[in-house]
Amino acid sequence: MVVNSHIQLRAAAIMLFVLPSAGMRAQESYRRITLEAPENLVLEAGGLACLPGGKLAVATRRGEVWIADHPYTPDGRQVGWRQFASALHEPLGLAYHDGALYASQRSEVTRMRDTNGDGVADEYRCAAKGWGVSGAYHEYAYGPKFDPAGNMWVTLNCTMGDTITRDKNWRGYGLCVAPDGSWKPVSGGMRSPCGIGINQAGDVFYTDQQGHWNSACGIHHIRQGAFHGHTASFASANLPGAPFAAPTEFVENVPIPEAARRMPIYKPAAVWLPYRKMGMSTTDLSLDDTGGKFGPFSGQFFVGELTQAWVNRVYLEKVEGEYQGACFPFMQGFQAGVLRLEFGEDGSLFVGETSRGWSSVGSKSYGVERVVWSGKTPFAMRTMEARPGGFRCTFTRPISAEAVRAALWKMRSYTYEYHAEYGGPDIDEEEPTLQIAHVSPDGLTVDLKVTPLREGYIHELQITGLHSQDNQSLTPDIAHYTLNKIPKS
Repeated sequence: MVVNSHIQLRAAAIMLFVLPSAGMRAQESYRRITLEAPENLVLEAGGLACLPGGKLAVATRRGEVWIADHPYTPDGRQVGWRQFASALHEPLGLAYHDGALYASQRSEVTRMRDTNGDGVADEYRCAAKGWGVSGAYHEYAYGPKFDPAGNMWVTLNCTMGDTITRDKNWRGYGLCVAPDGSWKPVSGGMRSPCGIGINQAGDVFYTDQQGHWNSACGIHHIRQGAFHGHTASFASANLPGAPFAAPTEFVENVPIPEAARRMPIYKPAAVWLPYRKMGMSTTDLSLDDTGGKFGPFSGQFFVGELTQAWVNRVYLEKVEGEYQGACFPFMQGFQAGVLRLEFGEDGSLFVGETSRGWSSVGSKSYGVERVVWSGKTPFAMRTMEARPGGFRCTFTRPISAEAVRAALWKMRSYTYEYHAEYGGPDIDEEEPTLQIAHVSPDGLTVDLKVTPLREGYIHELQITGLHSQDNQSLTPDIAHYTLNKIPKS
């Protein structure tokens, strides 16, 4: 079904790059473009997938898949929407692979194809199934994402509450689905694993949301045998093929670093996204693999935030065998809660949005926007890397040694308690001594000496009053580094 292009359309909104830190002036590096859609199309975007020929597929929470024929129009007008599929059960993910669209429904991953060329799916085949579905409200299935070997990755929301006791198998687990449809649970302990991302090395990560057993949102590395923290997954730990057994001595009500030391199966987040400061409900995870078409952050993850309608940015590195890294604010002010992210063929970032009754800022309840880089490099901290005695900060534009000395550099370290309560405050706070150790000759790198460094803690860096050589203000001026391991060399 093709939507009549003469139906009155919502006005396109093109906005400037704005960040959540106070006192920052808007940059001209990025703009937002709203993809117009007919008023009668409820575009609660639960999944996005770019298609050959410059098209975009959008799965909605109402069980439909729509195709945007011209999603790259410069003003978001004349997009041209047509329905491709329907009757899905709350799909919360979409992927294009090997000539077909794949959607995660609550009870299965479905492969959809148009075999007769009329633009509408006429073949629906089950690509994976067999996990527990009891009918509980939060039993979502997310994904799939395909890794370089052609495996599908799916994450399952845990069953929240104890009113439904049956059919809970593998709730809160990450599943690897082989090309033949067979699957195995790889790790567990997930709460609301809404987003899946695969980095350039082929390693798989998921996002989780603050709540019980999660004092903050986080990005976690899915790996064989890892327990990510939520105890609901222990209900399946005695099943054949379970990646871990429930610990004989369970540790709780202690700081997260202590829980990880005393309970070896527990693997905390690679990167914590501090509550409110970096959002409240982390959603999708999309790798910038555009080769610089989206600006100076190639190889980094962009992360959706539903409640605050933001997009954040995350730099990951592997230190002493563990992933860790820094999160940065990127862009705020989207029209509704950000649920899905997908980089397009031109290097722009599609943003799928829905509030669907959940609390979210924004002027609308749903929609799709596109973020486009203007070609002008913003003055930002590109990376924050761990060093044996501190951190190395790399910037996108050169700065002078005089500007570095004139700015105020401040650091705070803290962690969270591992407990069953819903969320939790920063605990065990400390303000380490921070010194400027070195500024590189090209003005792009600053080495910081920090005493003491604390393994397992978040190190929050605030830089006030820093300007580039061409007098641009640093935007954003804050970073949060999760230091799981201190480098030995």
